[in-house]
Amino acid sequence: MATKRILLTGATGYVGGTFLDRFVKSEDPTLKAITVDALTRTDEVDQKLKEAYGGRINTIRWGGLTDLEFIEKTAANYDIVVNVGSGFIVDGAKAFVKGLARRVKPKAPAPWILHISGCTNLGDKPLTGVAHPGRVFDDANSRATYDWCKEEDERTPYPQRTTEIGVLTLADELGVNAVSLNTPAIFGEGTGLFNKQGIIIPVLLRYVVMKGHGFKLNDTANFDWVHVEDLADAYILLVKLILERYDRGIGYIPSGKDGILHSSVGRVLQTEILERCLDVCFADGVLPREDTPKEKVILQKGLQEIADDVTAGMLDMAESGWAGNKAMTGTVLPKLGWKPRHLEEAWAKDFHDELKAMKEGRRGYTFDSCVGTKP
Repeated sequence: MATKRILLTGATGYVGGTFLDRFVKSEDPTLKAITVDALTRTDEVDQKLKEAYGGRINTIRWGGLTDLEFIEKTAANYDIVVNVGSGFIVDGAKAFVKGLARRVKPKAPAPWILHISGCTNLGDKPLTGVAHPGRVFDDANSRATYDWCKEEDERTPYPQRTTEIGVLTLADELGVNAVSLNTPAIFGEGTGLFNKQGIIIPVLLRYVVMKGHGFKLNDTANFDWVHVEDLADAYILLVKLILERYDRGIGYIPSGKDGILHSSVGRVLQTEILERCLDVCFADGVLPREDTPKEKVILQKGLQEIADDVTAGMLDMAESGWAGNKAMTGTVLPKLGWKPRHLEEAWAKDFHDELKAMKEGRRGYTFDSCVGTKP
């Protein structure tokens, strides 16, 4: 029986909302024949989604990624689950795999889960552990990435990495197809109805506006990057390939322990990101203020201070994120037909766009609160 519906988590999120918007608005005939069943939590969200997308979307109420029995039962009704809500809740993500496994039948194509994860899984520990300067993970050899992540997680568990490895391992065991897009820094304005904000540029720009300077834990921390629309298009491409190919993508799209793919477009040092933040703030007149440095400076900081200021006290995330080498190369997705449209010019423009969004109050905080003129 032909697939007529897919299941989506994260419809109110940054990536999930953008995926949904671009999927539903696509003129591609294969995609137009598909209804998206979105897991939601409130009547208000349901109403807004249905007003915007009409019959192309159906909403299903759930209790979130801890509602394990419901997840298994629901996932068992689908051939494709797009899990782009959260990559940090291992039991919830594995429950989707267990539900999909109920559909595994002899001589029938196995179902797919398309999972989301992130580059901090790949970060080394140059301050408290082992540094790997110059290392680059290439998804042309995804099994090597999986093996390293599994071994690293056994040494130092990290929820997002534990979830990614757990999903791929369990999928292989149960005969389910699984891909995890291990994403770099995601930038750009989301096109969904709810959360439109990324993380890395807004967080670092907010820091610069509040403190008047940049920070560094070392000189080697880096990020690859991808625009949110291009990332959404990567997921859409995978769905389309699964729907259209005679083999349902099996053996064509890497899966399971070979299924960590990188949606990387460009790469920068973290200090370069902070330099761009300082450039736009000084050019706009936001900086300097009376209580901030009069020149553009990036100050050396300690791990605990940055963990407290930027990552809610989480030392492991602070070190992997703000000190780690997370370099990745995405070889597979372009070979499958992925063509990112937002390149260096879009990356540079986003710093101006984010400062404008902050000043207009379109982020989760106000500009006045950042500069200390309003509580």
